[in-house]
Amino acid sequence: MPLPARPRPAPLLIAWLLALPTLAACQEEHAAEAAPTGYALKQAEATKVRVLPALLQEMQRSLETTTPVESERFVAIVPLTTGIVTEVLAEEGDLVVAGQLLARIDQREALAQLEEARIALQEAKDSAALKGLALRDADANIEKARLSMDQAQSDYERNVKARIISALDIEKLRVAMEIAKQNHAAALLAKERAVIDERTSKTAIARGELALERAEIGVSTTEMTAPFDGIITFRGVQVGLNLRGQRAAGTGEGSAAFLLADHSDLRATIYRPQRELALFAGAMEGRPDDAASGPAAIQVTATTEALPGHTFTGRVERVAPQIDEVSPGGARLLPGMLLRLQLVTERHQDALTVPKRALRREGDTTLLFVADGDQARRVEVVEGFSGDEYVEVTTVRGELEPGMQVVVVGNRDLEDGKLIEVSGWDAASAAEAAEAEEAPAPAQASAGSDAR
Repeated sequence: MPLPARPRPAPLLIAWLLALPTLAACQEEHAAEAAPTGYALKQAEATKVRVLPALLQEMQRSLETTTPVESERFVAIVPLTTGIVTEVLAEEGDLVVAGQLLARIDQREALAQLEEARIALQEAKDSAALKGLALRDADANIEKARLSMDQAQSDYERNVKARIISALDIEKLRVAMEIAKQNHAAALLAKERAVIDERTSKTAIARGELALERAEIGVSTTEMTAPFDGIITFRGVQVGLNLRGQRAAGTGEGSAAFLLADHSDLRATIYRPQRELALFAGAMEGRPDDAASGPAAIQVTATTEALPGHTFTGRVERVAPQIDEVSPGGARLLPGMLLRLQLVTERHQDALTVPKRALRREGDTTLLFVADGDQARRVEVVEGFSGDEYVEVTTVRGELEPGMQVVVVGNRDLEDGKLIEVSGWDAASAAEAAEAEEAPAPAQASAGSDAR
């Protein structure tokens, strides 16, 4: 008798599998019943945020740096002669004018040489006066010799024609005539000698005048004076100090007695990377000073801790491939003060700006959230010029317009389309926003900031 067939398990397996959804559904219902009611409410709760409007305002691109103030004219006053300082008439910080006496070196030797030169010049002039008298005397002697010669020649010729005297007398007249001619020639020669002597005396006078001028210069080298109006920034001399002058050094260098700076013509030299040279191309190419390009487009302002509360304006004066020089104005600035310079190189009028706190970075993407009713709308933006609190932004599809409310607090964990609740904005809110801004940002946002 055949054995009964064993039942196949397939139908049981199918029935078990089909029963699984029912079992899972029961478990979900059980979990839902066991969960607290507050959890479901929390899932639907809106994120509290604070917003500020996007604004249209002017944005600037600027460069900031620090550099000391320099004077366009800055010189070291060095004595030309060596000697003992006998007078010091200026101190550090004194305002002086061109030609003002600052210090004096012992002048006794120089004054003695000056007096000697004056005496020598006077002797040369007196000698020249005597030579002038000799020249006039020579002229008189020539005229006297000429008259004697003419008379002797006339007597000789008249008696030779008349033949009324003896031959011996005629011979005497001839001899007298020859002597008169020789005397006339000698008078002419004496005049030539007198002319040379007079010319020599004039040369002696010129030499005496030159010696006197050199002696006067020698006296002047013992006096240190200001070459231009300015301020004394350093004094390196005192009474009794033996200074070594440039002439004694033989190298053009000596002991600096004073440093003088022109405080009315100041400048500041800054060094910038060559990649920024294009920012100053207008100044280099000599383009017109208009509002869009050229030197006038670069606005220079300067501040210094030495004069708090004061801002000085300047202009780009010269541009070199490695150096940019600007001249901050203001008579209260002094050489040596440390300036903080800001150079505005470009302006965007009516730029669309948002608070910096509104931006969030995800890798290479910069985004913000706009309060669209009770939902947050994600908007990707591209940053432009940045200020202290606001940054210029642009969007690809014009998703952001002036006046739209952008989320500045509570935007770190927002997602596109998430429910939001806009809170009021008061002093307490501003303080809370500042604390939120100073709090550590997520690593991803920090990396994005560094990349920027």
